[in-house]
Amino acid sequence: MKNILALTLVSTLILGCSSTGMTLDEKDTAFSKYVAEENFSSKEKVTGFKFRSWKALSDNYLIITAIHNKDILIETQGKCYGLKNSRHIQLNLFSKRSIYRLGDSISPVGSVTDKCLIKSIYPITNIQADYLIKIGKPVDIES
Repeated sequence: MKNILALTLVSTLILGCSSTGMTLDEKDTAFSKYVAEENFSSKEKVTGFKFRSWKALSDNYLIITAIHNKDILIETQGKCYGLKNSRHIQLNLFSKRSIYRLGDSISPVGSVTDKCLIKSIYPITNIQADYLIKIGKPVDIES
């Protein structure tokens, strides 16, 4: 019993030290700050779009990648509970080839959230996407 308790304590300590301790709200603040610093311009719609993959950054932000490696940062209106931990999303679009800021939504499959309305659409580069994904992740220190 002592061994199990000690192992659990050590595991918790190691996991705690390896994370940044950044909450989802702190990440959202960092994402908002980066959007402002980079002067991202929100688009009303993105046309010629064909969904390929996605990456949740928090319960408010995700990156959607279209074919031809076009990355789009999506900000939802309010929290989209379960987005960060969802394995799949459903895009609820008026048009199969376009994403519209007003009216279109995202649904995290298997979540209690029904639909998350799109607040902002930001076309971003691969470098910007990589930077956003790294926000809140532990930094690798080379010795």
